[in-house]
Amino acid sequence: MPADTNDFILECVADNPFEGVFVIDVNGIVVFINSFFLNILNLRREDIIGAPIVSFIPTCRLIETVEQGYSTWGETLKINDHSFLVARLPLKKNNTVIGGMVKTIFPDLAVAKEIANKVFNKTQLSQVGEQNLYTYMNIVGETPSMLSVKKLARQASRTSSTLLITGESGTGKEIIAQAVHTRSVRRERPFISINCGAIPENLLESELFGYTDGAFTGAKKGGNPGKFELAQGGTILLDEIVDMPSFMQVKLLRVLQDREIWRIGATVPTKIEVRVMASTNADLKHLVQENKFRQDLYYRLNVLEIKMPPLRDRLDDLPMLVQTLIERINSRIGSNAQGVTEESMRLLRNYSWPGNVRELENLLEQAINWNRGPLVDVEKIPNKPWETSVLKSMNFRRRTSAPNITEESGSTPAFRESVQEKEKTLIVNALRESGGNKTKAAKLLNMQRSVLYKKLEKIQIA
Repeated sequence: MPADTNDFILECVADNPFEGVFVIDVNGIVVFINSFFLNILNLRREDIIGAPIVSFIPTCRLIETVEQGYSTWGETLKINDHSFLVARLPLKKNNTVIGGMVKTIFPDLAVAKEIANKVFNKTQLSQVGEQNLYTYMNIVGETPSMLSVKKLARQASRTSSTLLITGESGTGKEIIAQAVHTRSVRRERPFISINCGAIPENLLESELFGYTDGAFTGAKKGGNPGKFELAQGGTILLDEIVDMPSFMQVKLLRVLQDREIWRIGATVPTKIEVRVMASTNADLKHLVQENKFRQDLYYRLNVLEIKMPPLRDRLDDLPMLVQTLIERINSRIGSNAQGVTEESMRLLRNYSWPGNVRELENLLEQAINWNRGPLVDVEKIPNKPWETSVLKSMNFRRRTSAPNITEESGSTPAFRESVQEKEKTLIVNALRESGGNKTKAAKLLNMQRSVLYKKLEKIQIA
């Protein structure tokens, strides 16, 4: 084929009117953009080549792809009044990232939805029992700790080794487990989750391993498979593994070693091919030292480990998390919130989030229900956690020499007056100890700065 014909074909592929493509270098400078995106931007090629992509598409996250070196699929990119489903791809040479490319997956979201509806309508009858699981796209966060989680999740999805996911309650451990499963070769097979603390001890064995016909009084005729059999070829998540009783820890250890289970009442074992994941908010290593969890089982479970960071350690992810959670809540309850006010975001950033992402989602849903406008004001919720936590903080456990305040039944005017006096004393002591630095005083009081400022205004201290 003549060279000029090859060039013409390559030009047609690159300038395909049904697919948008643009490319940046490692510094975020546009080095190529096709006519599809030029028409959307209403620009000439010479207007954009050699300029930073964020000057024209501020929401573009392609520079993150260059920095992190991995692809992202199914993300929505909004340009002017158009929204596209796109892929972000790193461009590599000799295993070194030299740039990044965005390409549209569909010409626009309307086409994407039409195709999705066609696929769904053709297969909905066969998908009655199909699971709606979280995917890698549901792992929200770009702080270093979350980028590390994403990297570990990608690595864990390439193997069938046992995975232990640890972290405080509400940090999203099950989202990670599901995302690893849906990215793995087992994604077409079942994902079964069981909470080890939610099932009575005398029923846990039959729930996990099943039973045979006549195994015990009331047993279902023909027997019943357990969760391990139901997960055959797929993944089982043992949530809150720390609550598993010791006799079951021994049986689980045998399952992990022998890859077979015994139904209650069975005379022969059943071979299983299941990936085991476990999650907990407890320090298993510490429990092993206290002989409250089997050491041999701990080592069997902890082949791979992903530690979920608490929300207070990744507050830079809040804007992204808030937007994602609002979209999820909108979908669930039919609301139409678009975001939160600037003051709300400041309050959210200054709170410590003991309940982590789960608490954030709960608070946002409350706020959406108490608001009517597109921008949500979290101050409108009745019970504000950053204020109700102040009274708890006055039990203090801090370095101030002020006496503790304990809750008493009833709330007479005299009692409220006494509480206010104690509160004023604590604030004055904290300011004195911090040399008048209000930020340090707020930390001493375990109080958000915004709350402290309001109280200073109330008690007329400048």
